[in-house]
Amino acid sequence: MKTASTLRSALLSLALVAGLAQAGAAQPADQAASRPQDLTRAEVVADFNLWHRAGLDQFMNTPGFDFNSAEYHQALAVYQSLRSGPAYAEELAKVRAAAGSAR
Repeated sequence: MKTASTLRSALLSLALVAGLAQAGAAQPADQAASRPQDLTRAEVVADFNLWHRAGLDQFMNTPGFDFNSAEYHQALAVYQSLRSGPAYAEELAKVRAAAGSAR
């Protein structure tokens, strides 16, 4: 009888820990889903153009590529530099101008 009670307690504890772990993992995803992303099409295109310019697109077509490699991190650093500097504003202006002339 004591063994059954101990086993029941262990299973209940395991279920509780698993439930808490699952609830903790779901919280950031819920928070991210509730944040609005007010990006325009031009902003997304400008960002993509910088991503392409940095060379990050070449890694997406390489099966089994190691995203921890120095080559990838170098391209990522170039992208982050472009994205946080004046290159993004320049690219955004070009995309907006192109969209305006296409109408």
